[in-house]
Amino acid sequence: MKKAITIIAAIAVSIAMSAQEPATNKSWTFTTLPSTDVENLNADTAWTADSKGRFCFVKAIDNAALTASGTELTVTGGLLFTATANSNGNIRLGGTTASLWLGDADKLTLPARKKGDVVTLTYMTSNKSATRNLGLENITGTFPATTGKEQQTGTGTVVADGDVTFTIEGGMYFYTLSVQDSASAEDNPNGGGSGKGNENNPNDQTRGMSYTGESINTPMATDSVIIWCAPDGDDTTADGTATKPYFDLQKAIDRALPGTTIKMKAGKYVYNKRLNINDRNGTHDKYITVMCPDGRAILDFSAMPYHAHSDNPYQGLRLTSSYWHFYKIDFTNASDNGMLIERNKPTNGTSADVIARTQDAHDNIIEFCNFYRNGDTGLQMKNLASFNYVINCDSYDNKDEGDGDADGFAPKISVGDGNYFFGCRAYNNSDDGYDVFFKKDGGFQDNKTIVFESCLAYENGWINGTATKGNMNGFKCGSKQGRMNVVLNRCLAVNNGSKGFDQNHNLGDIIINNCTGYSLQTFGSKAYAYRIYEPLAEGSVCEVSNSVAIDDYTVKTASAKGEYGYKDKKYGRVQVTVASKEQTNDWLCSEANFQSMNDYADLIGPRQDDGNLNWDNITWGHPTVDNATVVDRGTDIAANTRYDASGIAVPAIAYAGTAPDLGAFEQGLISKKANYGTIDAIKTISATAGQKRASIVQAFNGMVIVNIEGGVAHEKFTVSAYSANGSLIGEHNFNGTNTSIYLPSAHGTIILRISGNGLNQAFKAVMK
Repeated sequence: MKKAITIIAAIAVSIAMSAQEPATNKSWTFTTLPSTDVENLNADTAWTADSKGRFCFVKAIDNAALTASGTELTVTGGLLFTATANSNGNIRLGGTTASLWLGDADKLTLPARKKGDVVTLTYMTSNKSATRNLGLENITGTFPATTGKEQQTGTGTVVADGDVTFTIEGGMYFYTLSVQDSASAEDNPNGGGSGKGNENNPNDQTRGMSYTGESINTPMATDSVIIWCAPDGDDTTADGTATKPYFDLQKAIDRALPGTTIKMKAGKYVYNKRLNINDRNGTHDKYITVMCPDGRAILDFSAMPYHAHSDNPYQGLRLTSSYWHFYKIDFTNASDNGMLIERNKPTNGTSADVIARTQDAHDNIIEFCNFYRNGDTGLQMKNLASFNYVINCDSYDNKDEGDGDADGFAPKISVGDGNYFFGCRAYNNSDDGYDVFFKKDGGFQDNKTIVFESCLAYENGWINGTATKGNMNGFKCGSKQGRMNVVLNRCLAVNNGSKGFDQNHNLGDIIINNCTGYSLQTFGSKAYAYRIYEPLAEGSVCEVSNSVAIDDYTVKTASAKGEYGYKDKKYGRVQVTVASKEQTNDWLCSEANFQSMNDYADLIGPRQDDGNLNWDNITWGHPTVDNATVVDRGTDIAANTRYDASGIAVPAIAYAGTAPDLGAFEQGLISKKANYGTIDAIKTISATAGQKRASIVQAFNGMVIVNIEGGVAHEKFTVSAYSANGSLIGEHNFNGTNTSIYLPSAHGTIILRISGNGLNQAFKAVMK
């Protein structure tokens, strides 16, 4: 899997599609049952209940509507069904599977459609070991085989006027069905079909969003299946509704399907065992979300049996699936990691088994979550976890029983490519803030790339004013056992017990742009702001630009937080001796050039309501006004294309004024703007998409992630944002299959167009 990661601008937005379907269009959602249907089903003897709480139709039916108590069911209104009689029911609705289930040889018919209509169906086999297909009548398109481990989306075009029929091969779950007339499919920016610009591929009927056409599937979508949990939930009577919520998050996880939102009421949930998410994936355009809508949900694992530090089943939550989004969830008091993200390894499995599990542990969003007081690293990734987004998270006070191995964040050991950290803070952990230590043994390849942007490492190696036994580094950039390519843009390492930015024998690339180092000389320890001094592997580079090491030449005592020893002229010392490119750095920059150097409170102070750091309002380490030593003294850092082959793009450094300032903060840059193009009018925007399709998912803080299905790493694409009157607001170029952007500051209706390499799709959006 190849992806690209790029960030521009910093403004929170919310997106919803504004297009409306014509009256002839229709959609069905089978994941919930209207209350009137439930009443009628309970009263009808032709429907019985099974152990999964489903309503099961036990009689035969021949091309007729589903009814209960003499009334057509709303959930399947307008559809026709064929099935044989069966005491267990060959048609089943509702229950814990939250779907429409049809048995072997059953038929589902969409009556009286027009030639050219576009039909979209989401489905999955009910048998995890069997691969099954759908039989198609009067429709042509792509309806992938399903394995029972991941929901599929099929889309096709009606061949001739008349009925469309799907015949079931073995048992299958159905979740949504939609139909769109040919005119809407051609003209609606949110639709698909064989319309203009797609004449050479009339069978490519993939919809622009693989969705109903009514809204972008953001985490804030209101039409998703919702499962509730609450600290006072009663699992013996719960059904996952707001009035009968679960207590056990695992029960909600086990019911989740693509598009499901698990809402956790604020408060503490004390669990005695690990939560597991395995073989339960969302999709690139239908994430599964676990979130706390009001306040914070605290997952407290203090009831878990104590276990000494090791690779053990005592993490708080183990995530081996993909396309999950966590928001405003705390993980605390686990015996091991608060959260572990990794590909699944079977019992007695090898690295080859892990490598084969490409469906696991990628494209997850961990946002505005906290990890604290765990018995090992707060959040760890390994075993080829790749292209995960960690956004605006804090990890602190994590301490193992040996007092020296718990990091804040640790994408290490056998981690995969493309993981991205933005706006995160790691502080007061017993080992390092961020640990990228790599071990090349076990059959895993090195040369992986990880990106940190606007992240803070503070006072690691100190907990409650006491030194730990750990390495005490801020950012540990790898190991001598292999190459890790580590990119740090606008990051700070402040008051860590040892090194701020540490090569740690890494043989791979180290790219450091606009960073700030401030370290302690504590009781004879090796306190370096930056230490990069050992030879790299052939072809690897060290590039350090526009960075500062702050030095004050004064003596301080241990009287205040963060001042644990003395400082002399070696305070903040730097050892950067292997750089292939080193430009406009200041390794002996006085405190006098910066604001509030003794006030650390705002570094780890409260975040904004959406989780953003409020980066531009932090005063510590900001240049003093119009400071001639720091302001406009840097060099322009362009977007880094070095990792294009892996599908990872590194953004340019945005700045105000004539040149970038030195260090992590830019004077006058209140919000980081998009790379604006020239003002122009939209001439044609098509919703067709050759062999590719784009989709959009949105983090709560406004980061918009664009996914391109069918793209490859070397292909080039462009995201263009237009105002409602057709003026170009901004453009962003990227490579690969994935990018993330912050939309420029604007309100009202905009149009996002994704184009390039056979792709030309547009989404009408409303910014709020």
